[in-house]
Amino acid sequence: MSYPQAVYLGLGASSLLLVLGTVLVRLRTPSVRRTDALARDVWETAFLAGGPGRVVDAALAGMHEDGRLAVGGPGVVTVRQALAQDAVEAAVLDAIARTPGGALATLRATAMHSPAVQDIGDRLAARGLLRRPGPGRSWRRWAGVQRTVCGVLFFVGVLLSATGSDGGDRLAGPPPVVTTLPAVIGGLVVGSLCRKVFTRRITKAGSFALHAAKVAHSPGAAGGAWQPAGMVVALGGTALIADELLRQQFEEAQRAAAGGGSASSGSSSSDVSGGGSGSDGATWCGSSDGGSGCGSGGSSCGSGANCGGGSSCGGGSSCGGGSGCGGS
Repeated sequence: MSYPQAVYLGLGASSLLLVLGTVLVRLRTPSVRRTDALARDVWETAFLAGGPGRVVDAALAGMHEDGRLAVGGPGVVTVRQALAQDAVEAAVLDAIARTPGGALATLRATAMHSPAVQDIGDRLAARGLLRRPGPGRSWRRWAGVQRTVCGVLFFVGVLLSATGSDGGDRLAGPPPVVTTLPAVIGGLVVGSLCRKVFTRRITKAGSFALHAAKVAHSPGAAGGAWQPAGMVVALGGTALIADELLRQQFEEAQRAAAGGGSASSGSSSSDVSGGGSGSDGATWCGSSDGGSGCGSGGSSCGSGANCGGGSSCGGGSSCGGGSGCGGS
């Protein structure tokens, strides 16, 4: 078998399996009627928009706004009133108690992995608004490997063309780099698109629910322009916090987490497992749009890149629809 034949056969078989795997993973997502595609509270809205990190940021902002927490320099959180209104806020208070010195970056990562926060992702996945992080993990890695292999095959083709051989035989036709280029490009495209699909966890129903939440809490919606800090952060991230000092502390904490080398994924982060993991044994952590975490993921479990645009779990833009192998 000549080198070009081997390349076409290998990449063709790998690409076909990737596409089939993408379709199978997508088919496992529960179907959802549009009328049922709703975020039931601020925490579900935050998870759809930015993953576990956005949930914790929203909780911290809300508890700071009503005076239960104080966040000051250099990124230290102190409790003024140990009162939690739900399981997420209780998880935040517990994370503060377990963090010596109350460092915002540290307690934020701790709270992200708490069962109360991780369970939000499980609930959304059970209702078909997100895809669980576990099932697509091996396929996403396969897609990444295929992209790397395509690059290697291209350079091998260049070397064979330069030496004028094809597995030991003299070439009588076009050089290998030319004859194999369509297969390499096709394999690269399939690998990239499928990897994006497996990284992106938010479904069409989840995107619709997030859009509905944004409309419901827009300045022109019923109830006026004012929104609680928790909802503002849930929908738009910490960059929208009006309190400049608090916003700066979040930015510093997110940069510290990103530079600390938290377990990476994806936005993608979805390959992290451990405490506070979801029901399928994988931790929800990452972005919902283009990366890996909640909806699509791309960075590390504690970093501050935006979970909605392919970065980490902490804050950024919202999750949207996606394309690629298998569709949405």
